[in-house]
Amino acid sequence: MDQVPYTPSTGERIEQRPVSQLSIWSMILGIIFLCFGPLALIPLIMGIVGLTQTGHRGPKRGMGFAAAGTTLGAVGLLGTCVLGIFLPALGKARERAKVLVSEAQMRSQIQAAIMYAEEHDDQFPPESEWPDAVLDTGLITPEMLVSPLEDGDGVSYIYLGGDYSQDSLQIVLYEDPNHTEY
Repeated sequence: MDQVPYTPSTGERIEQRPVSQLSIWSMILGIIFLCFGPLALIPLIMGIVGLTQTGHRGPKRGMGFAAAGTTLGAVGLLGTCVLGIFLPALGKARERAKVLVSEAQMRSQIQAAIMYAEEHDDQFPPESEWPDAVLDTGLITPEMLVSPLEDGDGVSYIYLGGDYSQDSLQIVLYEDPNHTEY
């Protein structure tokens, strides 16, 4: 009796094609380079080449690995582009917010000086007593005497004392000019 060679059924077929090493490396590098910006281009290209080598009729297996590597590379590359666009804008927004906080603190200090003058026969505090005098009004806190733009030189706001009884809107209080680029 002749032996008939065993042929596996369709569901049992064992894939004889080799696995594409390029596809596997594309996925591995895609995971590693996901957070390394421009380097994500490597797994993206490797994944695209791996996709051309694999597939239903391709000479090699590993289409899922290649697709994962391509996707991870694309996400890493796009993430870098998005961060490159938004990080400078975020820095400018933070700087502008600090300027706005500083302006609000200055307005509060001027209001405190006006309150001080109302309680002291229309006399504004002298330069040497400025911080303590405005703090005593209770309108501001010690933190409000330090500018959010303070650069470590110990100078936040500069008050030029004087007689402002004629027009309290003329009070001269300004931010240390070394704090901003404006």
